[in-house]
Amino acid sequence: MAMVLAQGRFWRASLRKGGAAVSLTILREALPPELEEVRDLKIEVPLENWYRVVRQIRSDRKLLGGILLDFANNKDQLSAVVGSDRLFLALQPVVHDATVTLVEEGVLTLVPVAAEA
Repeated sequence: MAMVLAQGRFWRASLRKGGAAVSLTILREALPPELEEVRDLKIEVPLENWYRVVRQIRSDRKLLGGILLDFANNKDQLSAVVGSDRLFLALQPVVHDATVTLVEEGVLTLVPVAAEA
């Protein structure tokens, strides 16, 4: 059983049982026909690597794609997701909302970053 952390039109973020990883999955029924090819994509991001996703979610999509590539089950489908404005922009609020839920549930701790001199 997984706890749903956040859900949008195209994406769901859930915490796997045991709390070891966040699953980002595509909601198949919401996909438009031209994006059917990515319907089986699932990205399992270990909690210790979640910060990498959060740091890059609003930056260059190629950087984020490179990070997600490490955790995707169907690596060939990831380029279609990162290349799709609809899917990429829909992923951003889901990642942010999932992060807030992880912090609120005490699963993830925010640590201040030391200011560079």
